[in-house]
Amino acid sequence: MGVVGRILGTITEYTKHLDEEVDKGFDLRKWGDLMKFLHGLQVQSQMLIDLFQRASSLLGYAPSSYIEAGEILLKEGIISEEDFKFFRSVVGFRNIVVHEYFSINLNIVNKILRKREYRRILHLANKVYNTLREKGLDP
Repeated sequence: MGVVGRILGTITEYTKHLDEEVDKGFDLRKWGDLMKFLHGLQVQSQMLIDLFQRASSLLGYAPSSYIEAGEILLKEGIISEEDFKFFRSVVGFRNIVVHEYFSINLNIVNKILRKREYRRILHLANKVYNTLREKGLDP
């Protein structure tokens, strides 16, 4: 299994663990819950970013930014405009959690968890992985 496949496997695990923790219930006003979920969502976001960068590389590109990696996959027809818009939001979320932590909107984090929007990361990662496999990349 190649790097993209291994990243996908880890995203799958993180998604499963996020589901398990959300099933237990949470209160983002509690420090432990907030830190647990912010960290899990941040790492899951970073894994998708890493997957996009690796996929772009396998296609023969050297993206200079996270967003450029998404633009390459869009240009190559691997993701849709809607997928790209979602990817941009994932990059933005990750950047806020890592660099602008003082401006985290807990209502957004709550919505991501309650609606299980983090599962979209797994869906998108699978889409990219499957397309690469069809092209004979990331064996």
